[in-house]
Amino acid sequence: MMSKIRTLLKIFVLVLCFGSIHQSWAYVDVEGEGILLQVDRTMFPETFVNYFTIENTTPDMKKDSISLFSAQNKIGQSVVLIVAPPSLLGRSAFWDGKDVWTHMPGELEARKSGLQQSLVGGVFNNMDLMIGPYHTHHHAQLEGEDKDFQYLKLIPKTDKIPYIFMKMKVNKNAKVVAELSQYVREDTVFKRIRFEDVKEVSHNSHRPTTMVTFSELNPLYRSTWRLGTQKEEQVTPEAFHVEFLPKLGQLLK
Repeated sequence: MMSKIRTLLKIFVLVLCFGSIHQSWAYVDVEGEGILLQVDRTMFPETFVNYFTIENTTPDMKKDSISLFSAQNKIGQSVVLIVAPPSLLGRSAFWDGKDVWTHMPGELEARKSGLQQSLVGGVFNNMDLMIGPYHTHHHAQLEGEDKDFQYLKLIPKTDKIPYIFMKMKVNKNAKVVAELSQYVREDTVFKRIRFEDVKEVSHNSHRPTTMVTFSELNPLYRSTWRLGTQKEEQVTPEAFHVEFLPKLGQLLK
């Protein structure tokens, strides 16, 4: 009797193992992953810095403009620093690929934050501000295509990312993102981001230089992201540590 129970247990364990292996294989869409990797290689150098501006518009049509510097390394870690206006100057954030820390001028230490929060307010959250190669933090599945576009579903690799998945519309000719839709539930879009004004931004790299948000939950709010410059550059490795956040302005000297 005991030998039969042991045999049944072994079979049960093998079934569980086979099921998990099969599920992980099914999760990998080679074609979708390849398309996403090509988009990333078109839009982003391996390491880069950029300057960009965020313009927030409120329901009463008031606007504010915020200028930022950001940098990203080879493994997808990002830092971002507000350089204008003076009232926000020096606010910074660091994302190590899992957790986010922010630092405010005058504070002794950085505080742990989240990708769903925002250093600049408006519709863009910290995840949007530290945009970089999408394949670093997402799996991709090809859902369809037509004459002009390919349609990907991007599934986050960690549960720290502030949506359960994104739908990406890819311009087949330019190999760049045309639109993103972020979902908080299977049937609920939180935010759409439209990508415009494709330009060459560095050697062998072109990308949309404008991103416009449309918030499904707060439709009267709008934020626009405008790229100033982007260049391939490797900043000092110590910049990608929490302790360096108060000194991030040194990268601009």
